Amino acid sequence: MFQDYTYIVTGCTGHVGNVLTKKLLAEGCRVVGFARSPKKAAVVFQDKAPEFVYGDITDPNDIERLFVGEGPFAVIHTAAKVSIGEDARSELEKVTVQGTQNLVDACLRHPVKKFLHISSTEAIPHGLALREDLSNYVPEPSKAITDYAGTKSEADAIVLRAVQEHGLDASLLLLASVLGPGDYSNGHMTQMMIEFMEGRLPASVNGGYNDFDIRDVADVLPAIVEKSKKGESYLFANHPDKINDILSVISSITERKLPPTLPLWVAYVGLPFLYIGNKIQKKRPLYTSASLATLRADTNFPIGKAQKEFGYSPRPLEETVRDHVEFLIQNHMVQL
Repeated sequence: MFQDYTYIVTGCTGHVGNVLTKKLLAEGCRVVGFARSPKKAAVVFQDKAPEFVYGDITDPNDIERLFVGEGPFAVIHTAAKVSIGEDARSELEKVTVQGTQNLVDACLRHPVKKFLHISSTEAIPHGLALREDLSNYVPEPSKAITDYAGTKSEADAIVLRAVQEHGLDASLLLLASVLGPGDYSNGHMTQMMIEFMEGRLPASVNGGYNDFDIRDVADVLPAIVEKSKKGESYLFANHPDKINDILSVISSITERKLPPTLPLWVAYVGLPFLYIGNKIQKKRPLYTSASLATLRADTNFPIGKAQKEFGYSPRPLEETVRDHVEFLIQNHMVQL
């Protein structure tokens, strides 16, 4: 059953998208990857690549070109605008919300037998204590603490409406903070790691999240495709950690001395100065009010459902960080 589908993967050159796409290719599946940049696609996939369709998730005509052949299709929707508060809400709405609506609309016109929507634990309503089976997860954008979380919640709601109103066989995969080899896009955690390795990280903050290895989701992707249930949510994470847990592993590899650690309240006070400095240097900020709010969140997520139903097993954080560092070095993304 797993190999019977033609897989459509949106955002196939992103961190999550390319790792899952490579897993599908390794399993001998036919994969159509949706991407924006042929140049980036060549770097990410090199000699073993999916069939590519290049376009914009906000353009329904580009999405329509993904559905080539009779199917049946399985769609893995990873494309979204990821932000820690440095992007305008309108841009997040355009890509994450309208892009998801465009894709769902197309799926309802074609023989799509499985739809996996890659969401985020940040979409969980602020203050909600999740049940082990996630049965009380209901998207509530008004209870999101950041614009990114709000738009991910809106996208989740779009998918669940399609389940309820049109019978789309869709499931939500809520991911915590993603680490591991494969981030060719220099995500925010990768940026922090690079700046530390190159001696350009002035300070850490006394906070953290819940970082896990996306390869652990790829390992159980066949089970997810075959066993995920219509309208249900599944959560993938590890254990709560601190930023310094990650930096300490990198320090043991590179012998780079750890930077000073600031209390969160000091980081909040310094945000205006960091903003000005980043503007002058034309650099994406590592710390924003949105990212600091995330670092203060409760990140002890229930992963028992994914463990029981798919055999999901998160590897130790140290192994993930070491492999991530090796990836950065091998791909000449960091100067030591």
